[in-house]
Amino acid sequence: MKKEVVLVFQKNAILGQVKTRLASGMGELRALEIYKHLVQLTYLALEAVPMPVWTYFSDFIPESTHPTVEKSFVQEGQDLGERMSNAFASTFDSEIEKVVLIGTDCPTLQSQHLLQAFAALNGSDLVLGPASDGGYYLIGMKVRAAYLFEGIAWSTSQVLSQTLHVASQHGLTTTLLPLLDDIDTPEDWQRYSGQFDNKI
Repeated sequence: MKKEVVLVFQKNAILGQVKTRLASGMGELRALEIYKHLVQLTYLALEAVPMPVWTYFSDFIPESTHPTVEKSFVQEGQDLGERMSNAFASTFDSEIEKVVLIGTDCPTLQSQHLLQAFAALNGSDLVLGPASDGGYYLIGMKVRAAYLFEGIAWSTSQVLSQTLHVASQHGLTTTLLPLLDDIDTPEDWQRYSGQFDNKI
């Protein structure tokens, strides 16, 4: 059986340093509460995934982590692209053959999406989970492709299209998963939380 792993990119839950766009409209404390909720939902989805979970924290490894997490690391790099590239490189150096990376911003991410991603890598070099804001909530690879993280306008609506363009230029076969919503702004949160009778 091929070696597979899920990487989770997670910011440390520090007041004023998470969900800054949410905080600008809802306050730092509320943004932190929402972020913790999103992290909880992420690991809830991961509990039904048989692959090991390695978490890359933004600043430091906390004293306690979710029971699902097998290994913990600290992200390294100047920007998001460099940090993801380094995480993929280190994971492939550990003789892992299929790597799927997610963040903690997508409350509708389910275990089925992760399983679909690993299945897609049987026939594709690259799998991406498109987010409605023009980015992606998931990226998976079975080949080293550091160039996918270079020259991308991170935190813009061009991330997915630019990544697909680079992948095409390098001849990578790509599978796209279903479109999902990330939570970045107060409007994103209101749209998501409005689906529930009980206030989150």
